[in-house]
Formats: sequence, C-alpha cells, structure tokens
Amino acid sequence: MKKIIASALLLLTLAGCALTPHKGVETASPAVRDETIGSSPTPSAPWTPTPTPTPTVNTELGVRRWVDPETPAPLPELTAAQQEKFGACLDTTIQVWSKGACATLAQEELAKLGFLTTDPTERISVSAANAIHRYQRSRDLKPTAVVDVTTWYALASGQPARSTELPAECRLDGVVLCVDQGTQTLRWMRNGRVENIFAIRTGGWNFDPKDHEKWRLYPTANGLFRVYDKSVSPPSENYGDGAMPYSVMFDPNMYVHYSADFHRRGYARASHGCVNVGDRDDAQWIFRNTPIDALVYVY
Repeated sequence: MKKIIASALLLLTLAGCALTPHKGVETASPAVRDETIGSSPTPSAPWTPTPTPTPTVNTELGVRRWVDPETPAPLPELTAAQQEKFGACLDTTIQVWSKGACATLAQEELAKLGFLTTDPTERISVSAANAIHRYQRSRDLKPTAVVDVTTWYALASGQPARSTELPAECRLDGVVLCVDQGTQTLRWMRNGRVENIFAIRTGGWNFDPKDHEKWRLYPTANGLFRVYDKSVSPPSENYGDGAMPYSVMFDPNMYVHYSADFHRRGYARASHGCVNVGDRDDAQWIFRNTPIDALVYVY
C-alpha cells in the first residue's frame, strides 16, 4: 500500500472571501443639508468591510453521536432515466443477506463508485454491507449499512462526496490525528499542517470477536479524543495477544494500530471500531511520532 496517498487528498486551506470597498466610498460621502429645518450637515460614516467570521472549534473531548436533523433535506429530483433505472427499488430496504434485483443493482452501483471491492453476489454479502457503510460515510448519510430511501436517492442521483475541507478541530495546536471516515484516510498533522497521510480502515459489519458467529455493525465513533497510552503489543481478551501491534490508544474501545487483516483483505472487511493501518511501516511511523496527549479527531 502506498505510504502517501495521491496529492489530491492534500490539505485544503480554510479561507474567507475578503470584501473590497466599493469604488468611491473610501472617504466620507458628501454631506446633504436638510433645507426644511436648516440643520447642519452630518457627514456619513465611511464604508467598512464586514469581518470574516472565525470558525468555531468544539474542543470538548468525547464521542459525538449522530443526530438526526430536525428538518431532513428534501429528496433530490430524479431524471426520467434515473427514475426508470432505480424507481422499482426506491422504497425497497436492502441490508446484509438481502437478495434480488435491487440487491444486485445496489452492488453494481457501489462497484462503479469503487466502494465494493469484490464481485457482486446474489445476496448482500459482508463485503457489500461494508461497501454500503463506507458509501454512506462518504456522503454524510446516516451510517447504518442499510440501503434505505435516502441512500437509494443518493445513489440514483449521483450525490457528490462530502467536502474534503478539513474541520477546524484538525487544525488545533500540537499533533492531531485527523481521521476522515469519508475517505478512509488519516492525516497526521502538526500545528494545523498535514505532514503525512495514510490509508486506514474503520469500523463496520463484523462478527462477534468471542464466538465468531453473531454479526453486527461495529462502528468507529466520531468525536474528539486524546491519546492516553501507547503499546507495541497490548493484551486483549477479545482478540488475543499480538492482534493489535503498534497501538496508539485514544479510547478504551478504539486504537490506531496495524492490522494484518486489513493488509490481507482490504475493505472487504472492517474493523471492530479501531482505526486499522494496513502497512506495518506506516503503523510504526504513527506509533513513533505520535506523543501521549496528542489529539485524535474522528469525523
């Protein structure tokens, strides 16, 4: 896996549009005398630009849970061709183990967009469920791994990916691990500047780590966290010793660590909530260079 992702993912700067004074208003406008009451002229105030607002930064540590909007955005209008192709599936719910024409259509669309990394199958497989989940993350849809009406309309209308502009929380002072679940990348930042970019894998549809039979969604939680410990090979009741090398710990249930499974299977599977790094050298670099008390922002 390449150590540095293509330059298209490089840092986009936060900027506001500076306002330029209108021509001829740099000085006070000519005074106008009120001839009716004979008052003295009052000079008008010079034009001044409106200050560019400073983006607010939420520095409260902890999980930031999904909140449904009070007023959901209206569903997009579909063209006649889009309606013909997707119309029969728009009110059909597709989830893991679903099968049929709509399950096939969903997989075909996710494969075209690069989210399904395996061949479409008769049923929605674990790989397809994780593709749905990652697609929803990339479009700022509620990440359920279920194709509901909102997800169908996003697929049908060609909804663009969410903005790649970095949140203000990623630009805080010191070292910040900026974990973008939409693009599955980790930007290692210092004092607001990107110094390295890594491919990562976050949580999704996975088996129960103890019995390996029950399956459910194990999401990586969004939020702002602080690194509290590091371990080259932490012990684990669930996964066994040696399962999470080069762990950078920012939450009891979420570490940044090397994953042999990610290296082997890629995005066909998902983590149980941790931030997986599929290249051992990358994981070692993050481990060595990330100090205790560094911030981790997951979004």
